[in-house]
Amino acid sequence: MKFFLLLGLSLSATILSAQEKIIRKNGNQIEVKIIEVAKWKVTYKKSDNPDGPTHSIDKSDIYKIVYSNDKSDILGKFSNAEEAKALIVSKINEFGIDRYNNFQKLKAEFDGNNLKINSVNKKGKTVDEGDFWDFENVIKFHELSPRKDVYYLNIVTKRFKKSSSEVDKLVIKFTDWQAAEDVLVAMKDLQIILKKD
Repeated sequence: MKFFLLLGLSLSATILSAQEKIIRKNGNQIEVKIIEVAKWKVTYKKSDNPDGPTHSIDKSDIYKIVYSNDKSDILGKFSNAEEAKALIVSKINEFGIDRYNNFQKLKAEFDGNNLKINSVNKKGKTVDEGDFWDFENVIKFHELSPRKDVYYLNIVTKRFKKSSSEVDKLVIKFTDWQAAEDVLVAMKDLQIILKKD
């Protein structure tokens, strides 16, 4: 009898620990039991309510799925921070323009996990030195905002000045919609990659 009781407890513990996780692009994790991974969405039940309703989420909102066997699928576009940072910098440098002066380009660079964006003139000389923006602890990514042939990317995060930091909104102005969209995807993936490291 004791054997069956121990076997039952052991199986229960195994079933309870064999849960899966969905890690969303906003950084939130959901403990789930995956029902189906389809072409455009993932269907699941929440682990804490296995008899409850079935939920679904668009694959485009998912960064990673971790299965009960510890294997995972990365649905995000970038698998490491350096790839994401390189795309962010190259797209901002190619398609970014100053918010107030369309004749000035942007020059971006990362220092660790902080992004610095300067405004430069046609000769590449810095005319407005930017602050550092924290990409490890982004508070909110806004959707792209199109306006008269330019596209604004807005991110709420910490801005570091010489001796202080404050929460503020970073606004990056792009001349190309796809470049702005690519940067937004890379920034969301980067935030998740940095949080897991």
